[in-house]
Amino acid sequence: MSLLVEAFRSGLLPCSWSILLLALLLLGLRKQGERGEVLGLFYLATVLLAWLPLAGVNLMLDHRLGGAAVLAAGLALTAGRFRAGAGGAALVGAFAGATWVPCVGPELGSVLTRGLAEPSTAVLPLALYLAGVMVPSALIYLLAAKDAGFRRLLERPRIRIGFKVVAGLLPVAVATGVHGRLVGELARLSNL
Repeated sequence: MSLLVEAFRSGLLPCSWSILLLALLLLGLRKQGERGEVLGLFYLATVLLAWLPLAGVNLMLDHRLGGAAVLAAGLALTAGRFRAGAGGAALVGAFAGATWVPCVGPELGSVLTRGLAEPSTAVLPLALYLAGVMVPSALIYLLAAKDAGFRRLLERPRIRIGFKVVAGLLPVAVATGVHGRLVGELARLSNL
């Protein structure tokens, strides 16, 4: 239980804002009926790619060009008018998990330490931790699902164009290294 509390707290800290930004982009790029599915696949892919390094697998998504390509493809698929949004969300989640710089508190620190010795024991606690980190995104999803005014705001053409512009600029920020420096600085601010 304390792991979930620590995760919820860190979900509000700057080190988790990169995950929150990506989740918000996915919610803004998809329409009402597809948002839950997209957010769920984003979460699952984030958990998997955050866990794989503990098992000794490095998919190189943290490399600038590879990460930019995966992120651009995921966001383009998500923003498209066809049903590939779920696959795009999984790609964006893969990028988020591979490049995640966690706010490591005592609970998550013990999970990661134990996971380095025996990776299979870290999957469930890491999934629980990332569920706590995703609480702000889930609350925004619920607000969009339940509140007609907020839903109409997300559906406005200018707002949707704004989401698409940010989605287009984000892979450029990854390729140029701006995203990595920003995420590192946010993680540093979280530890102050």
